[in-house]
Amino acid sequence: MSRFAKILKAVRPGNVGNVRVILLSVFAATTFWFFNALNENYSTTLQYPLEFIYDRDDYIAVDPIPENVQINVSGLGWNLFRNSLGIKVSPLEIRLDDPTEVKRIVAASVPSLISDQLDELQLNYVLTDTLFLNIDYRTSKKFKLLIDSTNISLEDNYRIINPVRFTPDSVELEGPSGVINDLPDSILVGIPQKAIDENFNEEISINLPNGRLIRRNPPTVNVVFGVEEFLNREVMIPLKIENIPDKAYIETESVKVSYKVRASFAEEIAESEIKAVADFNTMDQSDSTILPFVKEYPEKITDVELDTTRIKVFFNE
Repeated sequence: MSRFAKILKAVRPGNVGNVRVILLSVFAATTFWFFNALNENYSTTLQYPLEFIYDRDDYIAVDPIPENVQINVSGLGWNLFRNSLGIKVSPLEIRLDDPTEVKRIVAASVPSLISDQLDELQLNYVLTDTLFLNIDYRTSKKFKLLIDSTNISLEDNYRIINPVRFTPDSVELEGPSGVINDLPDSILVGIPQKAIDENFNEEISINLPNGRLIRRNPPTVNVVFGVEEFLNREVMIPLKIENIPDKAYIETESVKVSYKVRASFAEEIAESEIKAVADFNTMDQSDSTILPFVKEYPEKITDVELDTTRIKVFFNE
């Protein structure tokens, strides 16, 4: 019987004990081979973690700091395996005495910075071409706050009915010197809520360009204002004639006036308080027409308009 046939016979369903023995033997052989292989020397490429050491109280990174460097190293298989999994790997430290002056670190200078930190590995060469840095002085400055009230989004027919109030009126910003100094003297805060239809009292975040780099104190501003619906109204108003000459007349007795009024004031408005006038002193001599106008109306209404074109003036013979 061939050796292959003997193996097939051994793994038949009835020979469960033999199958276990074979599997354990394969596992043991594989484990032995694996650990034996890890004791040999190899060369490989690794993404090795980096840590830049500098005074973070006085300096701040404008762009993300490189977190690793790609290097080719030699060493025992076990050390390479451990590093590839990130097990107990201490990052390579690069010290920066004056971070604002270092904008890039080229590959040629990396070995001198990190080679003595690779205790169990030998550095062959660096694959990362250049490490780019953008670190600035950390500074703080106080800015005046303004609310962008012209772009507040209100529901249709709703309006702001009192001054927009907010506290505090200033904010202290801390971040990279270049970013902070490029900001305007006043910070405009926008209201993100849409279609507002009720009185507003909210904490609004102070959003800024490059916001991830800037610490805000405080981070929000409290904004308060009242809103109310304004109703559309149309009424027919008697037309008063002024300075009418002899033998002149017009055939229009009333005009339509439209206006807006706060819902809470709607019942207080009397049509008699609205005065529409046609003044003959304003007559256009070229076509004998007068443009009427609203002379008086209550203070509680707004957007007052006459829905009337020019009125024709007639003269008796």
